[in-house]
Amino acid sequence: MKTNFWLSNSEAVEEGKLRGATDYSEFFYFFCPKCEGDKILRLLDYRLTENSEKNRYDGEKIGQQNIKSKCAKGFTLQFQCYCENCGHADTFKISNLGWQGGNHSDSL
Repeated sequence: MKTNFWLSNSEAVEEGKLRGATDYSEFFYFFCPKCEGDKILRLLDYRLTENSEKNRYDGEKIGQQNIKSKCAKGFTLQFQCYCENCGHADTFKISNLGWQGGNHSDSL
């Protein structure tokens, strides 16, 4: 694995290449962007990289969409992942501080 793994991600998880799905329950699984056949990535660790009292998009307009919902707080979580099948190691983030609506293609 990389030295100071948290510093950056690879291009393998950018531009819509990281995908996932839920199973029969509410649990979400991320698929390895390098393997065929939806091999599930193992989540090894996470960290809170941003935390704020409010979300800057609350009450705003994004494109043609008015944001009606309100977040309890703002956050960004970074996850460290690993594929047991091919050995691919990476990081990715989930946040409610960034893009908050519209079409996925508009965010690329």
